Amino acid sequence: MMGRNMMAHLVGGTFLAATVLLGGLGTALADDKAEQPVTPAKEITDQRALKLLKDMSDTLAAARTLAFKARSLLPLEAPSGQYVSLFAATRVRLQRPDRLFVESRGDLVPTDLYYNGKTVTAIGPAKKFYAQHDASGSTLDSVLAQEQPGADTLAPFVDLLVSDPYARLTKDLSSALLVGQSTIDGVNTDHLAFTAPGVDWELWIGTRDRLPRLVIASYRSGERQPTFTVEFSDWKLNAPMPTQSFEVAIPKDAVKLEFKPIGLAQSK
Repeated sequence: MMGRNMMAHLVGGTFLAATVLLGGLGTALADDKAEQPVTPAKEITDQRALKLLKDMSDTLAAARTLAFKARSLLPLEAPSGQYVSLFAATRVRLQRPDRLFVESRGDLVPTDLYYNGKTVTAIGPAKKFYAQHDASGSTLDSVLAQEQPGADTLAPFVDLLVSDPYARLTKDLSSALLVGQSTIDGVNTDHLAFTAPGVDWELWIGTRDRLPRLVIASYRSGERQPTFTVEFSDWKLNAPMPTQSFEVAIPKDAVKLEFKPIGLAQSK
């Protein structure tokens, strides 16, 4: 479901402004450290779980516009080797086929990321630095897959934004299970569990609106096994989006940094 070893630094040559974007619910990636032997999960294919996942994916894919908020606990490896949790608060607005805005706050470096069909721009409003990349002729899927700088471990919802979420979410799955139902912040949800190489992940989907409410992923490789948690709220589908939502406003006297792409396509 998620990506590489955690970023040990949050700024530098690789601009962190797009870490709010990168992740992958359906993709498990190797740790840079030597992997320890692990016991593979028992393979179970529960068609009910796959159908619920497909219903959620179709709901997201059919939306002309979508917006949501995410609260995340993200594991970061400290110098001692222990994983510590960083809190992230993210706001996302998307308008198909070629508009995207992602605002990241919390313990991460405050960043705003814009895609307007022509450029991808990442801005650090507090520190007044930015990076910009030409994306003319790109699709939103290709931007999400290839064009963003940063660490793909710091935002676990990129696969919800692509044109075919189900294809990404089910890639390399070895098991799927419907656990049951539970209530998340007053919303009745279906609780699903999935396994892919090196990671177990769980997903809670609203029973009525078919929208994701909670994700928990745990690594099953390496000596330590970090876990991240993401909670989704304030979903709005097919609501009008103000055009200024996607307008780039680079701070005066902001310093331009090199834009280094480290995308999902490189992480598989």
